[in-house]
Amino acid sequence: MPITEALSESLVAHPLYTWSLLGIVVMGIVSFFVLSFISAPYGRHLREGWGPTMNATVLWVLMEAPSPISFVVVYFMSDNAFKPVPLILLGMYMGHYIYRSFIYPFRMRGGDKREPILTGGLAIAFNTANGSTNAFAITVLAPHLLSAAWLADPRFIIGVLVFATGYAINHQSDAILRNLRKPGESGYKIPYGGFYRWVSSPNYFGELVEWTGFALAAWTAPALVFVFFTASNLIPRAFSNHRWYLEHFSDYPKERRAVIPFLL
Repeated sequence: MPITEALSESLVAHPLYTWSLLGIVVMGIVSFFVLSFISAPYGRHLREGWGPTMNATVLWVLMEAPSPISFVVVYFMSDNAFKPVPLILLGMYMGHYIYRSFIYPFRMRGGDKREPILTGGLAIAFNTANGSTNAFAITVLAPHLLSAAWLADPRFIIGVLVFATGYAINHQSDAILRNLRKPGESGYKIPYGGFYRWVSSPNYFGELVEWTGFALAAWTAPALVFVFFTASNLIPRAFSNHRWYLEHFSDYPKERRAVIPFLL
């Protein structure tokens, strides 16, 4: 079936799903071009002039929580929620987002800073659409995931392993950053260890690997779009971080790439 015909049928049968998915694609394209020229105003790139602000920890929870919440709500509306493959994919998705939404923000340094509400609002829109479309595709639109035979499919097996690898890289990199400063210290230091040996933003690299694995394991359109959107946001951000390190540390390791070892 041609892709245009498939999209047309999907729009008629599931218009909210289709428009949400297309909206994420458009947001990804716009984000990539905007972030390639303007560093998003949070973290080390925080600066004034971006409108009203609020506590960074509270904002982080508010903008990330819609992803696991929307996923769970849509997921458990389906009669297929307790089939084995969807349950595993649910565990993968929630394993990332429960940590990212409700644990990480209370561990991150600088959580008492104030950050622009604008960035949070855009993240809420994406996370709500992303969580719900992925859950809907997994439980309703992907018949291959409703059969236990998919557990033996190479795409599923490799995808789970890739996801686990990315998850480990992401968490290790976050831990290295958290441990850079001693209690009471402020400012930034050069991180070493783990994948920081090769790139400036291995936490972003780990997340890209995670969602690539998830897309392989799920083999659905929203999962693939999720990888696209993640790359559209994190790759420009990683280049901004890389430039910032080079500008602020004369002894910064010149052999490091921005986000993908030996390539980017």
